[in-house]
Amino acid sequence: MNTVIDNFLIPILPVMAFVLSALLLIIIECIKRPSLRPLSNLLGILGPIGAIAATCYLFKSSSLLVFSNAALGVHEAWLGEFINSYNLDEITLAWYWAIGAFSFIGFVFVESYFQESEDLPEILILIQFIAAGMMLLVSANSLLMVFMALELMSLPTYVLVGIEKGKHFSAEASLKYFLFGSFASVLLLFSIALLYSYTGTLQLGQISSFLRAPLGGETSSGILVLAASALFIVAIGFKIGLVPFHMWLPDVYVGAPTPITGFMGSAIKLAGFGLALRLWWGMLGPISSHWTSILGTLSVVTMFVGNLAALQQRNLKRLFAYSSIAHAGYLVLGLISVSKVGSVINHQSIFYYLVVYGFMFLGVFGILALIEKEFGSADISNIEGMGFSNPILGLCLTVFVLSAAGIPPTAGFLGKYLLFVDAIRAGHTTLVVLAVLSSVIGVYYYLRIIVALFMTEPSQKIVLPIKKGSFLFCIIACAFLMFFFALFPNRLGI
Repeated sequence: MNTVIDNFLIPILPVMAFVLSALLLIIIECIKRPSLRPLSNLLGILGPIGAIAATCYLFKSSSLLVFSNAALGVHEAWLGEFINSYNLDEITLAWYWAIGAFSFIGFVFVESYFQESEDLPEILILIQFIAAGMMLLVSANSLLMVFMALELMSLPTYVLVGIEKGKHFSAEASLKYFLFGSFASVLLLFSIALLYSYTGTLQLGQISSFLRAPLGGETSSGILVLAASALFIVAIGFKIGLVPFHMWLPDVYVGAPTPITGFMGSAIKLAGFGLALRLWWGMLGPISSHWTSILGTLSVVTMFVGNLAALQQRNLKRLFAYSSIAHAGYLVLGLISVSKVGSVINHQSIFYYLVVYGFMFLGVFGILALIEKEFGSADISNIEGMGFSNPILGLCLTVFVLSAAGIPPTAGFLGKYLLFVDAIRAGHTTLVVLAVLSSVIGVYYYLRIIVALFMTEPSQKIVLPIKKGSFLFCIIACAFLMFFFALFPNRLGI
């Protein structure tokens, strides 16, 4: 019995917190009593709180030091019949914490945004399952678990994007996301089949060992592995919004409910890059030299396409959608630096960047949710003069914008600096120069937001009602973290 608890239940405590919360919410929803609505909201927020608490317990009980020099694959745990398909290590626990924190803030924003909607319990249930899928995804040690976790994360997201049934753009975004996401899943499944036919295993570590042997160049086995690797890159490229696989992202981010967009751009993007680390670096690391130049080119193209497209946008949701694409390019530059240098330092910089970016993105879309609720759209004209009519929100949005632009003394500047330093160490100096030029382009449209906040006369007085103090607290907390992580980067392992 103790073996079952130690090897099965303990490692998945954070996942169980979300799943248990979702199951209890389903039971309460089946009762259909209005008096139980407050209990549903409480259970919804207990999911991420329980996950964070369980993660802290695992840190302590496992005596694991975050970002130690331990390799991927330490402290393996089995998940039912999927033996060795689940991984508990320093990297996993750090990403668990980030997913739990993003989910907590996302729940606060969603609960406030949909508090008058009959769909709120269903939305909370779906987010619980998404969070559980994200945790399984970043800790997967088997391609079978990768696929199952990815679908557990993706399927509820398709529903959430189109949850506002009366809005045409929401339904269109949901359909578009479903079609592109399904196509990416098919590519991923096909690549898994190819690798399994070559290696005879689904374990990431064993596949990596197979790939350490020479591929044989023009032999059928070499071509098979390279084809499978290419399909992995395309599939993950769709999930993280890498150009040219980004076509779905702007429309989906605009059409989805604003708090859901914030959750997607922070937590789901973090999970996508967690998967990329597991596959591109952990599993495909031995053949990374075949793909470094291609991924480097895609990263630069992604940066410029995202920033140049954002220059033309007046809708702030679409502007930050293209900004998200550009940031994916910077992160891919960090990924190829990891695969070339192969040091834990590079992983630290990627994790730091993702956490800082995630809190920034959540804060931005929390404010945009208020604007959209009040005016029906998130056009830049709706924030003109907001720095004076709503000084707290105006200052918070300014902090988020400065961090996204990478301007000191915010954590966004330190995040880009760490990524670029790692890339230079890996020999990607030319790519770093291009990334800096791309960042300069991005500064223009970010500063345009600040001009609208403080240097433009409003056409109407902007007063954004905030019905819940927890909503404002989370926005202020996200802004505070932009300075806290800049002053104390060691809190994220730097």
